[in-house]
Amino acid sequence: MNRLSLSHRYEKRSVLPSIGAVAVIAGVLVANGWSMWHASPELAPMDPMARLTTLQEASEKASLPDSAVASAAAGQPSGSRVDAVLGKAQPAVRLSSTRSTPGGQPESTPGVSRSVLVEQGESLSQALARLFIHGETSRKVVAAYSQLRNPQKLQAGWRLWARFDTAGVMDASALQILVVAPSHAEGLTIQRTADGFDASEGGLPGTVVRTALRCGIIGTLETSLRRCGEGEGLVELLQPMLTDRLLRPIELHTGDELRIVLDKLVDGDHVERYLGVAALEHRSVLKPKDGRTVALNFHGDLYSPEGEGLEPLFLRQPLQVGRQTSNFGMRLHPILHKMKAHFGVDFAANVGTPVYAAGDGHLVSAERAGAAGNVVRVRHDGGYLTEYMHLQRFVTSVKPGDSVHKGQVVGFVGSTGLSTGPHLHFGVKHNSKYLDPASLGGVVQPSVGSRERSTFESESKALLDLLAALGKGLGDGV
Repeated sequence: MNRLSLSHRYEKRSVLPSIGAVAVIAGVLVANGWSMWHASPELAPMDPMARLTTLQEASEKASLPDSAVASAAAGQPSGSRVDAVLGKAQPAVRLSSTRSTPGGQPESTPGVSRSVLVEQGESLSQALARLFIHGETSRKVVAAYSQLRNPQKLQAGWRLWARFDTAGVMDASALQILVVAPSHAEGLTIQRTADGFDASEGGLPGTVVRTALRCGIIGTLETSLRRCGEGEGLVELLQPMLTDRLLRPIELHTGDELRIVLDKLVDGDHVERYLGVAALEHRSVLKPKDGRTVALNFHGDLYSPEGEGLEPLFLRQPLQVGRQTSNFGMRLHPILHKMKAHFGVDFAANVGTPVYAAGDGHLVSAERAGAAGNVVRVRHDGGYLTEYMHLQRFVTSVKPGDSVHKGQVVGFVGSTGLSTGPHLHFGVKHNSKYLDPASLGGVVQPSVGSRERSTFESESKALLDLLAALGKGLGDGV
C-alpha cells in the first residue's frame, strides 16, 4: 500500500471522531434547551401564618385571585403555558422547608416545621408522638381535632405538618399550627389559641400558581388536556363550563384551540388541586374568523370581556351526573297509578350524588316533608324559589337564612319519601307559581354592575393579557 493511500485512510479516520463529537454536543444543547423550555416555575415560599389568617377569614365561596403578573414571549407553540406564582394567599397553609421520611422520624428545619406521613393503623396521638408532640399539648390537639373528625380514623399516607415557633424538638408547647392533610381531599388545620387549640376546615399545603395554557384539541377534551400536561381534575372544571354553564354551549372539534387561565395548588412537583378556571378562550377550526368565545370568571360567574353575562341565571340541571326521567306536566304517577300534575323534573342518579343550588340565593329550609322526603328550598332574586326533593341527606354546614351560591352543594341524592328509587325531583316557582325548569334556560344573568365595573375591568385586563401572552393562533393572521 503506497503512502498516498495510507494518508487518505488516516484522514477519513480523523474526520469520524469530529462528527461524533459534534453530534454529542448538539444532543446536549438540545436536551438543555428542552429542559429549560419545560422547566417548572420557581415557587415562592409563602408565610404560613398569613395563609392561616386567610383560611379563617375566607368565606365558603372564596373568590379567585384578583390579578396575576406573568412575563412571556409571544408566539409560543400549541401546548405551551405561561406560569405566575401568586402573592395572594388562598385557603391553604404553606409550611415551607419541610421534608419527611415515610415511617421514620421527621427531618426538620430549625424553627420552621416538621412533617411525617401517617402509618397503617396509626391514630392521631401516635402520629403526633413522631412529631415530638406529646403530653398535655397532644391531648388538646386531639380534642380540637375530635370536634370535626374521628382521631382514630387517620389513613396511611396522610401527611401531618407541624409548625413551631422555636427550634427545640422537645418543646411541644411551641406548637403553633398543625395541618392534617389527606392524600386527595381538603385538609384540616389546628391553630393554637389563647384557650388551647381550635380546629377549622381547610389546610392543604402548597403554593397557588396561575397558569395560562394553550392546548389544541385532538380527540376528546380529556386526552387533549393530558397531552398538554394537565390532569383529569381540570377536565372536571372545564367540562361543565363548556357544556352547561355557558348560555351557548361550546362543542369541541379536532383542530379547535383552547386557551385557559387556571389556578392550581402546587406542593413541590405535585398538583394538590385545581382551584378554578379564571378565563377560557375557545377558537373554532370551523369558523376561524368569527368562531372565538372568551369567558372571564368574575366572582364565580362568567362574563364577556365587555362585562356582559354569559351564563343562564340558573343551572340547566342541579347535578352533574344524572339522567332525566320525568318531565314537567301531567303524568301517570308511578306509585299512585293515577294521572297527577308533576310540578318539576326528575333526574335518576346514584345515592349520594351531590346536588347543587341552581342559582345564587338564600336557604329557606332543609327538612323532612312527607311524600317529598328530605327537601331543600332556596329563594333567589326576582321572585324565584327552587326545590330539591327526595334527598338522602342535607349539607349540615348551611343553615336556613344562610346565603348559597350557584353550584354550591346543598344535599345528596336519595330515595326518601314517596319514591320508586334514588332520584332528584327539581322544582321551580316564580312568584309562588310552578314553572317548567326547562324554561329557565333563556333567563340570562345580568351584566357586571356599575359598582364593580372598575374592579372587573382591572381583573379582566390581567386575564386577557395572560391569554394574549400565549401568542398568535387560529384566525390571528400572520
